[in-house]
Amino acid sequence: MKNRFFTFRGFTLIELLVVIAIIAVLAGLLFPVVGRVQARGRTTKCAHFMRQLGTAALLYAGDHDMTLPVTAHQRSQGGKSWTLTLQEYAGGKVVFRCPSDEDATRAYTYVINDFLTPNPAGAPTLDFSKLTRLERPAQTLLFLEASQNYTNADHFHFSDYSGQEIPPEAFASQVGVRRHGGSANYLFADAHMENLSWEQAQLRLRAPGSRFVDPSVQTDN
Repeated sequence: MKNRFFTFRGFTLIELLVVIAIIAVLAGLLFPVVGRVQARGRTTKCAHFMRQLGTAALLYAGDHDMTLPVTAHQRSQGGKSWTLTLQEYAGGKVVFRCPSDEDATRAYTYVINDFLTPNPAGAPTLDFSKLTRLERPAQTLLFLEASQNYTNADHFHFSDYSGQEIPPEAFASQVGVRRHGGSANYLFADAHMENLSWEQAQLRLRAPGSRFVDPSVQTDN
């Protein structure tokens, strides 16, 4: 017997096209949102990795007369790079790569500030490798994210500018200053982490008496 209540008819071509168009519009609206959420997630994960690295570095210093871990440059004195010594201070959980790193092959994204290493090449008379020699550890960078083209080094080369203002272009050539949507993560010598836009980082570089990178800078206050 014919159903008097329900009749079925297929979609017309116009209706199908309208549905497809609506789905395309919704997808176009959602994809950027999903992309931004994923990017924020990677930024947060990167910050977590850097905090782990900072905690491990402070624990290492606590066991070594408040001396920070060294770099590959100290191998001739029997030292080992921080990339080898810090894992044991975090139960083997330290991650050295940012999930947003454009270079999928390099071993580590995070690189140490050479001003906090013993007698850096650009300023061999300086030695701020002991935390007790830093007047303001919360203002001086310890680890930064390397730029895409800065590879095969476990430390930056900022000490060539000892006592001088570091040109923004020289800083950006080594640091991935825009890796996270125009910003980067920065770990300071007291192990706190900040996400700074490139504009904010430049303001700190240029501030009078800034110890953002160089802890040897003298200030009036």
